[in-house]
Amino acid sequence: MTTESADAAAAPALSSIVPLSASDAVRARLCLAIELGLLPPGAHLPSDHRAADAFGVSTATVRRVFETLTEEGLLERRRGRNGGTFVSAHADISRWANDPAVVRLRGETPTVRVLIAQRALIESSLAAEAAWHRDDPTAIAHLNAARQASADASAADDWSQFHEADVRFHRAMAAAALQDWALETHRTTADALYGYFVPYPIEYLRGSNDEHLAILAAVEAGDAERAAALAREHVLELRASMFISARPSGIRSS
Repeated sequence: MTTESADAAAAPALSSIVPLSASDAVRARLCLAIELGLLPPGAHLPSDHRAADAFGVSTATVRRVFETLTEEGLLERRRGRNGGTFVSAHADISRWANDPAVVRLRGETPTVRVLIAQRALIESSLAAEAAWHRDDPTAIAHLNAARQASADASAADDWSQFHEADVRFHRAMAAAALQDWALETHRTTADALYGYFVPYPIEYLRGSNDEHLAILAAVEAGDAERAAALAREHVLELRASMFISARPSGIRSS
């Protein structure tokens, strides 16, 4: 049995997972991004509202986490025209390595691996279906929506803007398969995995968007085999780039 198959076979275990609270999840994801160097000292974080949308939580939750981490010295809040929330240039990052929320998030690595395997299987299959239906008017409309989402992702200034466009791209590509019965499964799996993403440098995310365009091109060319392979590789890349890997770097593997 391959690693991917073994991961997918473990799926029933997900039903027993008790998730982190919204506040702890945001705290852990921010601390990990800073610890891993994905958000360097001095990095300007998005507004509370935009960060909340990207993290999938309320603005009040993000504001509370930002304020707590500011009090602890990991972040800085500045007022005025050039104000906002920044990663502190003087923080001792090692202080947060054993933060209970961070330790808990790292402990959910098996769950993340299962979700990656599930999503790879789902998206590769749907990409092939989309290629087979590429001439259907409904499929064409979804593919056009995916292309617009990719254009919006390309224009994103940071990870919070990219996230919204990324979600739209993957949902549009899934819809282009014209398998409505599969959309809820795809959305549930993708949303669960989004809950573990940490902020990434925009350069890394633009590389991800290049892969989006390659998948879209294969689908529009009717090359189901290539579309499926590219979609699978795109998702499995997360094994190397997410915090679950030994040395996540925010740089795509070659």
